[in-house]
Amino acid sequence: MAHPRLLSPLLCVCLLAICCITDVAAGETQWETAEVRPVIATLAADTTAIAPGKPFTVGVRFEIQPAWNIYWQFGGDIAKPTVIQWELPEGFTAGPLQWSLPEAHQGAMGAVEYVYFQEAFVFAEITPPAQLPTGPLDLKAKVSWQMCGKGTCQQGNAELASPMDTGEPKAANAALFSRWRNASPKSASPPFTVKWDRTSSSQFALLLEGLPKESSVEIFPLPPGEVKPGDPQAGPIAENGTRMITFPIKKGGGANLPWRGVIATRVGDGPRESWAIQANGAPVFDATSAASPALPAKGLFTVLWSSFLGGLILNLMPCVLPVIALKIFGFVRQAGEEPRRVFRLGLAYIGGVFAFFLGLAALTVALKTFGIELNWGFQFQNPIILGGLIVLVFIFALNLLGVFEVVLAGGAASRLGEIAGREGYSGAFLHGMFTTLLGASCTAPFLGTALGFAFVAPAPVVFAIFSSIAAGMSLPYFLLTAKPAWLCFLPKPGAWMERLKQLTGFIMLGVVIWLLGVYGGGGEEITRLTALGGFLLVVAVACWIYGFHERRIVSWAIIATLLGCGSYVFLWPGSGEHIAWEPWSEKRVLEATANGQTVFVDFTATWCPTCHANENFVLETSVVRTALAQQNILPLKADFSKEDPVILAELHKYGQPGVPAYLLCRAGEARCKVLPSILTQSLILDEIEQLK
Repeated sequence: MAHPRLLSPLLCVCLLAICCITDVAAGETQWETAEVRPVIATLAADTTAIAPGKPFTVGVRFEIQPAWNIYWQFGGDIAKPTVIQWELPEGFTAGPLQWSLPEAHQGAMGAVEYVYFQEAFVFAEITPPAQLPTGPLDLKAKVSWQMCGKGTCQQGNAELASPMDTGEPKAANAALFSRWRNASPKSASPPFTVKWDRTSSSQFALLLEGLPKESSVEIFPLPPGEVKPGDPQAGPIAENGTRMITFPIKKGGGANLPWRGVIATRVGDGPRESWAIQANGAPVFDATSAASPALPAKGLFTVLWSSFLGGLILNLMPCVLPVIALKIFGFVRQAGEEPRRVFRLGLAYIGGVFAFFLGLAALTVALKTFGIELNWGFQFQNPIILGGLIVLVFIFALNLLGVFEVVLAGGAASRLGEIAGREGYSGAFLHGMFTTLLGASCTAPFLGTALGFAFVAPAPVVFAIFSSIAAGMSLPYFLLTAKPAWLCFLPKPGAWMERLKQLTGFIMLGVVIWLLGVYGGGGEEITRLTALGGFLLVVAVACWIYGFHERRIVSWAIIATLLGCGSYVFLWPGSGEHIAWEPWSEKRVLEATANGQTVFVDFTATWCPTCHANENFVLETSVVRTALAQQNILPLKADFSKEDPVILAELHKYGQPGVPAYLLCRAGEARCKVLPSILTQSLILDEIEQLK
């Protein structure tokens, strides 16, 4: 026996099917004797005559009686769409049908249907041949529709014809065509960003960015083939108007199918504006404004090669160099040991690097599956992760300075003491993970594009990209451990090694001070405190040098140099001249460009050393400041020190995985230009010169 909860919808389906079968058999004859038919279809053209080779427009107008409706080109779950088939004279061609905007309506069974009430108009451009016969020509169309109302559904059919003369064309039905052209979906790109997610066979989703928060949105899907989407499900609206709308797939489907549809927006009680949209063939959240094929094999190789180079260069970033010193020290200490053991320790270290990056790849795929976006450097935005990182680095520093040693009691001490003294495999593995964790704040050259693609690519490509980054970062360690003989070029072991260990401890304390500034969230007061902490660290290093250096004259010279440089770097107030940055917002960019002003946007963060290097040595130099002011370029700064979904959405909009990122937005251009993540004065000045 059927479940009671299934009887009601099942009964409705049966009754609807019986009604439709009965009405199809009856055809339209039952309405021919009635005073008013539910739907009347007529043919209309925008010209009185046809000229050879000159296009014109013909449309089918549906006049629908109150309490009745017909269906759009996609009606919904069980409704039949309206169908128009042209029968044109020989040599004539018809363009695609332009459908007037429907309405989303809840049908008798509770499902959303896409319908027309009162009136509808479907038109197409007709192109005649260069040679026309003399005399009138008949334009014909076979039209069928399903009409529902007053508790019943009927099938409607009509064969329409419109005789047209040949000769000099004159406008006809101007008001009718003007009204419906303005009310129909536009073929141009919408003034906001539309991104698709079609990777799942159980649903598809649209992410809309750049809409006013107060605007309402409707999505009218056009599924491929026999696919049947369910009712739309709208997510929450962010402060900047960003929202996501998902459609479960109830029948058929598969990943990456060529979906199309119409988006309609309305502000308050104003008129609806609509745009035709279509997916472009790429798998995840791709803008519909540019139809681009999937990444070819050559393009994927370029991304992987860039990832490898980015990982290799990551070793030279200022946030990685202090940790590399730890491993250099370990390699020197082990130079006299068994070569095979050195190689195995190197492989353990490389295993830690790969474990971190593959774990990050798995996290990226998992978060994308749940609709959460990830950015490069996210660990510096989470206070819990950042606090734990500060504690970890601080403990490393204390250990390097000789404050404590790990000592185990009993028999474990003799056994594990030997392993610890020779830097065991687990220690090498953890050091590899620690290096990458600390170094992830630097988006190295060649790495930005690869990461930007990784955050929107399918899962296998994500793992391939992060594996390439790990391979690039691991290469120097692999070479040194595979060829231990090359370690002979390093200095011989001696007392200097203990000094190097202690110096590395001071460097790690410098990293702690920097991370504390990041934890404090930046700002003028935090910056001053961080600078004072940096100077105190210089004083500590000076005292350390004084304590062990026997040649007092040399030590005093080194101390004086350190204190002088430290005062200049950390305490010197500077010129006081800076770019007059304004906070970034998409609204501010649109306002400025609408007034003819060019905008320069700096996406930065307190935890990003590359950002500070670009700002201090390029952007805040007098020559760049002067050039920006002379060309009346509006400087905007987007501070990504803390997690900000609006900034993250803008970065992903331009394919940027994180900071630093730079945009140059010119008046009259729909999209901003993305500048390289590593800036030079000549690059900025050349871009400014082009504006002239």
